[in-house]
Amino acid sequence: MDASIEAKEGAEPPALLKLAGVLLKVGSTGFGGAMPMLALVYTEYVEKRHWVSQEEFEEAVMVGQIMPGPIAVDAITHMGYRLRGWPGAVVSWFAFILPSFLLMLALTLIYMRYGGVPQFVGLFKGLGAGVVAVIAAAAWRMGRPHLKDLRTACLMVGALLALLLLQANVVLLVIVAGLAGLALFRKPSDFPAGQPKGGPSAMKGGGR
Repeated sequence: MDASIEAKEGAEPPALLKLAGVLLKVGSTGFGGAMPMLALVYTEYVEKRHWVSQEEFEEAVMVGQIMPGPIAVDAITHMGYRLRGWPGAVVSWFAFILPSFLLMLALTLIYMRYGGVPQFVGLFKGLGAGVVAVIAAAAWRMGRPHLKDLRTACLMVGALLALLLLQANVVLLVIVAGLAGLALFRKPSDFPAGQPKGGPSAMKGGGR
């Protein structure tokens, strides 16, 4: 395994069986789509076990946003790779989706058999309303650490309005938000040492 994949500060990375056990638990108990699932993973990985830092978790979520496929699966696979390399990525992917796959098979059979029964129709509608609340709570829990100042709050509100009112493309919105972050949060230390604000062309002739 590459040194870049090792857990930070010499901490021992989790065993593959431990990683699989946690994700089997998350996959079996998480409902409501990507955001609630990622909230559960955040609790297990960041708050309880300290396997990854807040910054590493946010990076994994951003990778999941820009990659094709389900966000939660992409993010969890990314964190598995960071923790245990390719074996960690494969184990994380398989352990996370296995409970959902089995439960979906069972629920599909139940729905095909009882989906037309009035009592079950009401049950599914009630579950749908509850899931909306779960998603909203998970989004707030994961988004709150990002609201550190007025700039981040404005970016969040702007992105939300673009999605709700303008129905903006999600991929384009993520790219624009990243560019806005470069402009708003760039620090002087981000420039190479000795390079003036004018850029490389301003260094011709040897600025002193």
